[in-house]
Amino acid sequence: MKLSFKFFCIAYLVVLFSTGFGGAYIIKIINDTLWDTQIERVNASVNYAADSFMALADISYNEMSGSQINDAIRQIKVTLDNSIVDIEIYTSETVNSQYTEMGENECDAIFIKKGNRLLMESVCILKSGSEDYYLFVYSDFTDIQNKCDVFWRIYGIVVICISVVSGLILFALARRITRPLNELTKISNEIALGNYGKKVEITNSGYEITTLSESINSMSLAIEQKINEIREELEKRNIFVADFTHEMKTPMTAIMGYAQLLHSYNLDKNEKDQAAEAIYNEAKRLEKLSLQLLELYVYQNEKVEMDELDLFEIGKQLDTTLKYLSEKYDVSYTIVFERVGVYANGILLMSLLYNLADNAFKASTPKSNVWIYSKTTASNVIISIKDEGKGISKDNIKLITEPFYRVDKSRSRKLGGAGLGLALCKEIATIHNTELCFNSKENEGTTVSFSLSKGGNK
Repeated sequence: MKLSFKFFCIAYLVVLFSTGFGGAYIIKIINDTLWDTQIERVNASVNYAADSFMALADISYNEMSGSQINDAIRQIKVTLDNSIVDIEIYTSETVNSQYTEMGENECDAIFIKKGNRLLMESVCILKSGSEDYYLFVYSDFTDIQNKCDVFWRIYGIVVICISVVSGLILFALARRITRPLNELTKISNEIALGNYGKKVEITNSGYEITTLSESINSMSLAIEQKINEIREELEKRNIFVADFTHEMKTPMTAIMGYAQLLHSYNLDKNEKDQAAEAIYNEAKRLEKLSLQLLELYVYQNEKVEMDELDLFEIGKQLDTTLKYLSEKYDVSYTIVFERVGVYANGILLMSLLYNLADNAFKASTPKSNVWIYSKTTASNVIISIKDEGKGISKDNIKLITEPFYRVDKSRSRKLGGAGLGLALCKEIATIHNTELCFNSKENEGTTVSFSLSKGGNK
């Protein structure tokens, strides 16, 4: 059973019961009040008639004749209100035998039907001297009965109208209240079918419905983002496998080609030496590739301990390491590190700086300069490597830290790169809870920055 139908049934039954029983109780009270009021009036009139008759009977001193009784009835009728329709007085000889068993000064009342009228017959035994008189007072309750019937008819009509109107209102209200839940059900089914990113239009619903809608929207958005991340990751893995296969295929093809040349042809010493050197160089390239892949795996899966290091001393070690690269690429460099403590792993930090400097040297033109410097803030130390090279386009900046990606593929191969250097740098930065920030303009150079926690702040 749908929630809207359950809500409608429960609310409708509550309205019907409350209206039915509540209205019936009110109508009953009104009717009882009308009847009780009229009965009190009639009883007062009956008592008055009895007292009046007894007063007239005492005046006569003897048994009253028929004419005297009629005169007494006429006199009493004049003084009573119009609710009394008739008065009759009988003696014990003329009264119906069923009333002779009543006790002295006893009064009784019953309702009787005369035609279309409802009458209340009040009977009292009055003793005057030695004679018993029976006073019959008839009062008309037809109007009271008709009014009560009208009240009940009106009540029935009102109950029917309220039932119809409240049923329509409750049905519309139930559909309105549960409409957001139906929308949420549809969206949940869409998400279950794989249509991620669906959103519920949040209208002027209650707090609970609005909160649930926002939660569903957040869940849908989170699932969509996660699915997109998984897709991107799968795409990256596919690209990685393709690039890795290509990187392995190139040196392996060269090795197999030179080996086939040595095996199939009678070469002179100079040609054999050249073939052997080519095989050696390609083997070294494969070795370097495997070592870099191993490093990448280790950085992604091993926990690294951090120490407080003197950045100035790190600069001295880096200066010694970079002299060979400076001579190799004919690029000068300047290291300006402040004497400040940083939290880092010494080996990984040196590897990070060396790889970033190596990329800066490779991107620079001969006789240019590379700057490596630091800037201290309240809680961090920002380290930057700046070159005057060819620069990187915005589209390439997003991809340069991906494994095997090269901005200039032909130039990178000539320089012996496999496209893993910046991928390793990215993993080292992640280990240090930081990230590489590239600021570059084509033909103007590139600045790579990252931050380290300042010593004494932990």
